[in-house]
Amino acid sequence: MGSVKQGAVLAAGRRRFLTGVAAVSGSALVGRAPAILAQSRAPLRIGVLNSFSKVFAALGTANLNAMQMYFDQVGGTVAGRKIEIIREDDEINPQVGLAKLRKLVESDKCDLITGIQASNVALAAVDYFRQSKAFYLCNGAGVADLGYTGVPYIFRCSISTHPIHATFGEWFYDNGAKEVVTTASDFAGGRSTIAEFKIGYGKKGGKIMNEIYPPLGNNDFSPYLADVRSLSAPATYNFYAGTDAVRFVKQYDEYGLKAKTKLTGSGFMVESDTLPAQGKSALGTLSSLHYADTLDNAENKKFVADYRAKFNDYPSVYSEYGFIAARIIEDALKATDGNTQDKDKLRAAMLAVKLNAPRGPFRFNPQTQGPIHNVYIREVAEVDGRITNRVIQTYKDVAEPPTKTS
Repeated sequence: MGSVKQGAVLAAGRRRFLTGVAAVSGSALVGRAPAILAQSRAPLRIGVLNSFSKVFAALGTANLNAMQMYFDQVGGTVAGRKIEIIREDDEINPQVGLAKLRKLVESDKCDLITGIQASNVALAAVDYFRQSKAFYLCNGAGVADLGYTGVPYIFRCSISTHPIHATFGEWFYDNGAKEVVTTASDFAGGRSTIAEFKIGYGKKGGKIMNEIYPPLGNNDFSPYLADVRSLSAPATYNFYAGTDAVRFVKQYDEYGLKAKTKLTGSGFMVESDTLPAQGKSALGTLSSLHYADTLDNAENKKFVADYRAKFNDYPSVYSEYGFIAARIIEDALKATDGNTQDKDKLRAAMLAVKLNAPRGPFRFNPQTQGPIHNVYIREVAEVDGRITNRVIQTYKDVAEPPTKTS
């Protein structure tokens, strides 16, 4: 990845070259678009704004690793433009995130922005994207509200959590317990996850015994687990990510709840980034997600093999976010001949993207500009000596609702 200063020098050098050509043979350029030509030869600047520190540090790193891996595989260029990635850490803080976003757009002159895993940062950035008309491909936050902003240049290739969690709510009522306690980290992503689960679970007649929201970045879950145990709940539905997910799952087991109260939750709680640390405490946990590293398709097998070869680790769902974002950027820019200035043309190209991804078939929902893909019901199991997720049911081509639900 080139530095910002290097990219600026390269771009300036190309502009001087084109100016010189125009002076020598201006007649040859009559009727052409030198500004577009100049841009198409300039580096493609991709601003990656994500959480590279604190509780989500591993998530942002995995995302960027897989994005860079794919760009390396295609030679570091897209549609004739050398790729330049400029990384910024939002620190899971909306004020910090907005300041870094302005830098990427206004100072670094990025052609498009990707990332933003933290839902609170992503939602805080919406008005800036609306006003600046910066092009944003979200390959992070799954909060449902991001699909209903009405901003034409906001796309999302990661997930909308609504269909992921509502689908599990319906499935678990039919295949699990009729009443549950819910718990989640107390931030936008946590509360929206519980609300989405309740839509599917409540639709079937499921009862929520209590809702519990520990703070984000919590170390000791014992007071909250005591509340769960006092209710004698047959099951819990939970959302945690990163180090919170590790602590919660291990303490849930250590507290003796696992044998009495079925552990279920969002797939982010038991993913490749957390399972090695959670170990056998996670076995038997039920979840839903659009991806599992055990999916039996050609694209996923290659993705897993390539990622393991490069990073000596299994990819997580966050890795798949970065990988698919890179593929979408490549496909869309090929369709526009590398032009990112005509944003309506770039938008149309993105809407037309259809591909077979590690997660399975992928395309954009034209109403929300979010993904249409499979949702998998998963169970944590030991597979070939490794603790991972095995798929036990598949819902095909699932999309978020075309309009916001309460």
